[in-house]
Amino acid sequence: MRAIRLPLAPTWLRWTGVAAVAGVIFYLSVLTVPPADPVIEPPSLVPLDKWRHFLAYAAFGGSLGYATADWDWSTRRLAALVLGATVLYGVGIEVWQSFVPRRYTSLGDAYANALGAVVASPWFLVRERAEFVELRAWLGSLIGDGEPA
Repeated sequence: MRAIRLPLAPTWLRWTGVAAVAGVIFYLSVLTVPPADPVIEPPSLVPLDKWRHFLAYAAFGGSLGYATADWDWSTRRLAALVLGATVLYGVGIEVWQSFVPRRYTSLGDAYANALGAVVASPWFLVRERAEFVELRAWLGSLIGDGEPA
C-alpha cells in the first residue's frame, strides 16, 4: 500500500497552532464573562454549548496530534499522550472555572471536552500510513516543481 503524502509544517508553526488553540479555549472559557442574558436556544438533543466544547477540544486534540506527527513514538503511546493531555486540559479548565466569578464547573462540559478529544483519534490511523513531507516540498509537488506525488 502506498503511503499518503502529507505536508509537515515547521515545528515552530505546529506548536504555535497548539498554543493558539489552547489560548483561545482558555480565553473564552476563563477570561471572558458569559452574557448576563444567555441567548435563548431552541430545544435540541445536544445544547449548542456542548457542541462548542466538543469542537474546541477536537481542534485542540487535532492540533496536538499534528504537532507531534514527527515524533518517533509508537502510535499507541502517542495517541495516549495526546488524548490524555487534551482531556487533562479540558478538566483543568473546568476546575479553574470554579474559581472564576460567574463561571461554574460542569460535568457535562467535561464530558463534551473528552468526547471532542476522542474525535482526534482517527488521526493516529492516518499517521501510521502517512509519509510526512516538508511543507515546501509538498507544495512543490502540487505545482509540479518537486518530486512526483
